[in-house]
Amino acid sequence: MKFLQTGDLHLGKFFYEYPLLEDQKHVLRQLFEELKTEQDAGAPYDALVIAGDVYDRSLPPAEAVQVFSDFLAEIQRTFAELYILIIPGNHDSAVRLSYAQKILEQQRIHIRTDLSRIDEPVIVKDAAFYLMPFLQPASLSVIAGASAESTTPDSSGEKQETAFLMSQSALAEEAIKRINLAKNEDAVNVLVAHLFAAGSLESDSERIIWGTAEQVDGSLFDGFAYTALGHLHRYQKAAKHAFYSGSPLAYSFGEAGGIDGTGADKVFLRVELEKGAEPKVTALPVKPLHKVVSLKGTFDEFFSSNKYDEYKDCFLEIESTEASIIENPVVLLRKKFPYLLSFKQEKAFEQLSSAEMADRRATISNNEFSINSQFELFIKEIYGADCAFDGEKALFDELFAKMKEENHEAE
Repeated sequence: MKFLQTGDLHLGKFFYEYPLLEDQKHVLRQLFEELKTEQDAGAPYDALVIAGDVYDRSLPPAEAVQVFSDFLAEIQRTFAELYILIIPGNHDSAVRLSYAQKILEQQRIHIRTDLSRIDEPVIVKDAAFYLMPFLQPASLSVIAGASAESTTPDSSGEKQETAFLMSQSALAEEAIKRINLAKNEDAVNVLVAHLFAAGSLESDSERIIWGTAEQVDGSLFDGFAYTALGHLHRYQKAAKHAFYSGSPLAYSFGEAGGIDGTGADKVFLRVELEKGAEPKVTALPVKPLHKVVSLKGTFDEFFSSNKYDEYKDCFLEIESTEASIIENPVVLLRKKFPYLLSFKQEKAFEQLSSAEMADRRATISNNEFSINSQFELFIKEIYGADCAFDGEKALFDELFAKMKEENHEAE
């Protein structure tokens, strides 16, 4: 059997102040085209797996909901035999995402949000898909004193205490234990989960959960023929048979690909499974509507020359290599680069800061420089050299003179 894996769509997300919905529609169109191409070639997919974070926030904008609804409707109309398997991520509202799920299941669209059904697989051909949504703290509990083979109380009639699990590692361990107790070892068992697998690489566009207790040991996936993971935005192998497809778009400049403009690897995964054989995983590159690129150079290279004109349609972050501060660079450069989102001037600010600190130390160490003059320098830094501050100076002179007089009387 063969399925297409993606996740971390984050529909409705903004990149800085720029709405990404058109870029995301471009990605969904590529998902559709991949499904259509394989169907036309006589090798159709059996399932589409979306491993969490369908939306960017728990209350998504109406436009994002409409885009996803239209996408599912078109998929269902075009591929009548295709299963669509979806879990909520940490950005999603499980309650909102699960709307009409029982009706949708009749159309082979399985949006599994209920942890009480975690050990109930979706059967696709000879594969059993276990859908494990993002595990919120205290969403699972265990019975104190229950055996390793059971999470239910014993039949002695004695009152037992319930312990709610809080860390991701404990929650995932309990959830997978429940799945393992129910699954058929003769089937091709597939896990779909949204979590942070220990040892994997995160990106700065994720909502990071700190601490090793919030990371899940990859050995928990050993009992599955394949594990389709969501949450981390880099395409990567997380365990022997476990892969993150990553986000289909770069959502930060930390995921940019540098001057070549390729961006970090953004892919869908084609996964082919056969009982008793190693899974075959093929990365299918995603072509973004706008590449995400970080560039370095002088202001004049961007403003006056054509050196970087090929990047005019990219989401841009520019790092200035000049030592002087450029005023309003984004406003000036957006005439040429309409998708410029960030202009960094760290080098200039560092040099300016170093020079100001040196002047300040020299001034303070100069015994001939009066405290009144030091206050005047301070006021200039706060209000600017061109501002009138006679009132502030007069008040300070009065208060300082009064303080000296009181100190003299105390002596």
